[in-house]
Amino acid sequence: MIQRIQTVYLSLAFVAIALLFAFPLAQFFSENGTYFFSVTGLKNMVPGEPKAFNNLIFLPLTIVAIGIGLMSLFTIFQYKNRFLQIKLTNIAVLASIALIMGIFFAYIPLIEKKINIVPDYSNSYGIYFPLVAMVFIVLANRAIKRDEKLVRSADRLR
Repeated sequence: MIQRIQTVYLSLAFVAIALLFAFPLAQFFSENGTYFFSVTGLKNMVPGEPKAFNNLIFLPLTIVAIGIGLMSLFTIFQYKNRFLQIKLTNIAVLASIALIMGIFFAYIPLIEKKINIVPDYSNSYGIYFPLVAMVFIVLANRAIKRDEKLVRSADRLR
């Protein structure tokens, strides 16, 4: 059924991923300018300054984030096939881990090395959204497994 708790969890995961596109992941402040790092790229907030990176470098990050959001949305409507829901949520959790590792271990060090400044996370709320989405997807996975266990126990009683 679509009105289960996993629907709420998966919807909240989708909202968290959608908010990831609205908020910056990190900010970089230097005397040359201010940079905002988001899922879609690195933006220099000083007008007329050249770009530090081509936005195509950030395309894998964007694709993984969109994939997680679409996967969580698609999983909601697969309520008749709980095994597929479990597989999709497992894949979404792995993709969330890949997204978090990509941000912290690939893109942040790459930006630090290129522009020689450390990131500031004080006003960057977007850095928390991939983790929040992953937690909601894990909670949805647990709820789906609980439903499957309940259905199996009801089948044994027949």
